[in-house]
Amino acid sequence: MLHGCDNMSKEGNEYEDFSQTPFYKQFMKLIIPYSITPEEVARKMLELAKVTSEDIVVDLGCGEGDLLILAAKEYGCKCVGYEIDEELYKRAIEKVRKHNLSNKVKIYNKDLFKADLSNIDVVLLYLTPRGLELLKPKLEKELKKGARIVSHDYPIPEWRYKIVEFIPSQGPHVHAVYLYIKDC
Repeated sequence: MLHGCDNMSKEGNEYEDFSQTPFYKQFMKLIIPYSITPEEVARKMLELAKVTSEDIVVDLGCGEGDLLILAAKEYGCKCVGYEIDEELYKRAIEKVRKHNLSNKVKIYNKDLFKADLSNIDVVLLYLTPRGLELLKPKLEKELKKGARIVSHDYPIPEWRYKIVEFIPSQGPHVHAVYLYIKDC
C-alpha cells in the first residue's frame, strides 16, 4: 500500500475509471490517432458490409461521426459511435443534430473499449495496427456470429479477411478496405 493512500474515499477520486484520465486519453491519441475516412472509402466500407436498414452499425473511434451519418442517411440503419476525444464528440453530436438524425445515430463520449458490441451487426474501424491488436480480443469475445467487421487501411492481425478492395486516392496513397465476417 502506498503511504497516505489507505484513507482515500470514492468521493476523493475525480475519475470513475482509468479511461477518463488525461494520461489515458493522450496515450490513446498515439495508439488511435484521429484521421478522416474519405467519402469514397466510407461508401466502399458500407457497400462491402452490405449494410441494410435492419442493421445496427457501430463506429469505434467515430471522430466527427461522418461514417455514421452517411450510413444512417443512405441505408436507414441505426448507428452508434464511440469517441473519447471531447471536442470530436461535440462536433459529431452537432453534425447529427444538423442532419436531423438524432433518432438514428447515438454517439457516446466514451472509450471504444467500453462499447457494448453484443447486438452489433456491422463494426466500422479506422485504427492503427496496434489499436486493432488491442481491440481484437473484444471483437472475438463480444460480437455475435455473422457480424461484419470492416477495417480501413489496416488488416486485423492474424484474421483472414473475406474481401479486400483498394481505392486510389489523389496522392500516392492507396486505401485498403478489409471485410471480415465473424463465423463463430
